[in-house]
Amino acid sequence: MAAPAVDVETTAVALWEAAKEGNTAEARRLLDAGAPVEWKNAASSVATALVAAAQRGHKDTVGLLLDWGADLEAKNMGGFTALIVAAAGGHSGTVELLLDRGADLEAKAEGGFTALIMAVMRGHSDTVGLLLDRGADPEAKDRDGSTSLMKAAAGGHSGTVGLLLDRGADPEAKDRDGLTSLAMAAAGGHSGTVELLLDRGGDLEAKAAVCRARATSAQD
Repeated sequence: MAAPAVDVETTAVALWEAAKEGNTAEARRLLDAGAPVEWKNAASSVATALVAAAQRGHKDTVGLLLDWGADLEAKNMGGFTALIVAAAGGHSGTVELLLDRGADLEAKAEGGFTALIMAVMRGHSDTVGLLLDRGADPEAKDRDGSTSLMKAAAGGHSGTVGLLLDRGADPEAKDRDGLTSLAMAAAGGHSGTVELLLDRGGDLEAKAAVCRARATSAQD
C-alpha cells in the first residue's frame, strides 16, 4: 500500500511552529517527512523557520535547519535576517553559530539596521562585544546616518558606549542632522553617558553646548 501523500502546507506550518518553540526533535521529524525548510509564514512577518528560531535564541533548532540547507540570508518582511533578529534578542550563542556558518555580518534590514546596531539599541552588551570581536563595523550607519555609538548614547547605555569607544568608534561622527553621540546623550538627559563622552573626546561644539546648558541650569 502506498504511503499517504504529504500535505506540504500542513507540514510547513508545523515545522515553522516547531522552530518557533525550539522543538528540535519535532522539527527533525517534520523535515524527514518532507516539510519545506524555506517556507515563509505570511501570518508572521513572512519569516522562515530559521528566522523564527533565531529570533527566540533556539540555537539547536537553528543548527538543525542550517544542516537542512536553510538560507542564512533569508529575510522577513522588515528585511531582518536570522543574524539580525538573534542579535536584537541578545542571543549570543545563536549569533555565534550563525556567524560560524557564514552569516553576513553587515547585512542590513529596512532602516539600515545591522546586527550590531540592533544589539546596541536593545542594550545587549555581551552580544555587542561578540559582534565587534567578529569584525562588525562600528561606523556602519542606519538610514538616518546614525552609528552604533550614537544609538548607544541616545539610549543612555554607558557600558556599551565605553565598549564601542574602546573598539575605535568615532565620537565625532554626525548623523544626517549634524548631531553627534554627545549631543544625543545630552538631549536624552543621560548624564553618565554625557560625562563619559566628554572624558573620551566628544566634539568641541557639542561640549560647548553642554556647558552652556549647564550654566543656564545653574542660573535658574
